[in-house]
Amino acid sequence: NITLRKNNENKIIKTWLKVKQLKIDKNTTDKIESIIKNDKRYRVRNRANAILLKSQSMPVSNIAKLLKVRIEQIYKWIKKFEDIGIDSFYDKPGRGRKSLLKDVNPETIRELVINLLSVAVANAIIKEKLNIHVHNETLRCYLKKTQINLHKSKKDTTKRT
Repeated sequence: NITLRKNNENKIIKTWLKVKQLKIDKNTTDKIESIIKNDKRYRVRNRANAILLKSQSMPVSNIAKLLKVRIEQIYKWIKKFEDIGIDSFYDKPGRGRKSLLKDVNPETIRELVINLLSVAVANAIIKEKLNIHVHNETLRCYLKKTQINLHKSKKDTTKRT
């Protein structure tokens, strides 16, 4: 375990020696500044900011403190930027937790939740019948995306004779 830690520290030191100064051209700097100002994703802006600050000769330890990440993470971002460029700021597709509802037929959900009054009740039914546990907000977003209404609209509540 101590040997493993020492090897990791040596890798970090070797990386640090290679990354004393990060030089990027004006065009790339402009693109990075645009990403920092305009991109909605916090992680992308954070990575771009780290690269921009390093290119302005800010010490990695200061960047890490400013962005509230570990020093090792800054070095990883720098290495990835050197290898890939601006695309390194973006997460690869398919990362993160997969939806539990994606494999369920929307019609099955529709049949279970039709005419229910709340998302919480609908979620309880789905848990009971399909054994799928999701947060109420997740279910609400899924219903909205698949255009499934929980209860009848006011037009449908009129008496039929």
